Amino acid sequence: MTELRQYYRAPSSKKVELVHHGQSLTGVLENISFNGALLHLGHAAALAGGTGCLLRIQLDPDPALRPPLQIWTEVVHVNDELLGVKFVDHDVDGSGCIALLMELMREEPGQDRDEVDRIRGYLADYCNTP
Repeated sequence: MTELRQYYRAPSSKKVELVHHGQSLTGVLENISFNGALLHLGHAAALAGGTGCLLRIQLDPDPALRPPLQIWTEVVHVNDELLGVKFVDHDVDGSGCIALLMELMREEPGQDRDEVDRIRGYLADYCNTP
C-alpha cells in the first residue's frame, strides 16, 4: 500500500485535552505530524468533521513546570475513541510542533534505531539542514 500522508507521524503517549465550547475531553496522543494528530480519547467523541477545537498536549507531568502545548485544530475524522485532527491557523515553526517531534524522537530504551534515524532524516529534510 502506498503511503499518502504528506508528513511522518511520530508515535507518542503524551496526555492530551481537547476543548470545544467549554467542554473538555481527555485522552492520549497516539501520534503527531507537522499538520495533524491522532488522539485516543477516554470515550467516544460526539464531534463532527469540521469542528474546531483547542488541543492541549501535556509535555511535562507537572504543568506548573512546563505549560501544555496549545494548538487550534479541526476534526477530520472520528472512529469510536480515536479522533483525527488537523492543525489550523498556526505557524508550524512557531507552534512548538517541531520541538515536540524532536522531543518524541529522542532515543529511549527499546526504541527501534531505524525509526530514530528515519525521524531524524525527516526533520533534517523538513528544516532543510544537512
